[in-house]
Amino acid sequence: MKIAECWQQYWERTKVVTDQSRKLGLVVGAACWFFKTPEGSFPPYILRALVSLVAFFFLDLLQFFVAAALLRWWTRREETTLWKTKGTVEGDVEKPWWLDKPPFVFFVVKIFAFLVSFAFLSAEFIKRL
Repeated sequence: MKIAECWQQYWERTKVVTDQSRKLGLVVGAACWFFKTPEGSFPPYILRALVSLVAFFFLDLLQFFVAAALLRWWTRREETTLWKTKGTVEGDVEKPWWLDKPPFVFFVVKIFAFLVSFAFLSAEFIKRL
C-alpha cells in the first residue's frame, strides 16, 4: 500500500468519525431535553452532558478552522517563495508534518468531549433505574 493511500484512508475514516459523532451529538442533546425539570432546569449529570456537547461542537469547529487557517497560511507562504524563486506559483511542495498536528489534537479532544457527554447521559439513565 502506498503512503498516499494510507493517508486517504485516514482522512476518510476521520471524516466518518466526525460525521457520525455530530449526528450522535445531536441525538444526545435532544435526549437531554427529556430530563428538563418542570422548573426549567436540568439535573447535574444532564447539565454536564450538555456542557460537554457544547465543547464538542466548539472543538469540532476549531478543528476545521485551525486546519484551514494553517493550510492557507502555509500555502500562501509557499506560493510567495515559488514566485520569488521561479516566477510562478505552480510547482510541487512537500507539506510538513506539523501542519496537521493542531487539527489532530482538536480531533482527539473533541471525540473525548463527545464521549464524556455520552457518559454523563448514561450516568443519568443508570441513576434513574
